[in-house]
Amino acid sequence: MPERTIHFGTFRLDLANECLWSRNKKIHQTPKDFAVLSYLVTNHGRLVRKEELLRAVWSGTVVTEGSLKVCIRRIRRVLGDNATAPRYIETQHRRGYWFIGRVQRINGSGALRRASCIIYYIILGLSIGEILL
Repeated sequence: MPERTIHFGTFRLDLANECLWSRNKKIHQTPKDFAVLSYLVTNHGRLVRKEELLRAVWSGTVVTEGSLKVCIRRIRRVLGDNATAPRYIETQHRRGYWFIGRVQRINGSGALRRASCIIYYIILGLSIGEILL
């Protein structure tokens, strides 16, 4: 079963429902921002070239690298990330982007995975009531 949820930092990327969460708060993103973030996160640990991102997210549409830069800037703002001292998205000048955050993939099945997720949230300082919301 493919992963449905990816955790990084205090964020949860829900691929099935196409939304980003910070702790228990849903974070608003444009569909393109979500698509770019999802692509980078699911390809973490490797350089994603600008051309690849443009093909994957804007397939069949003519856009410039400027559109991608604006999108990355909005994503960084939402994540509280900084281009000069990145925690999540690192820019490889003139080449592309690298998701450098530590990720944990969850496919949504099995008691062990649910227990691990609950433990993860308790470590973050959330109460059981906040977890179940």
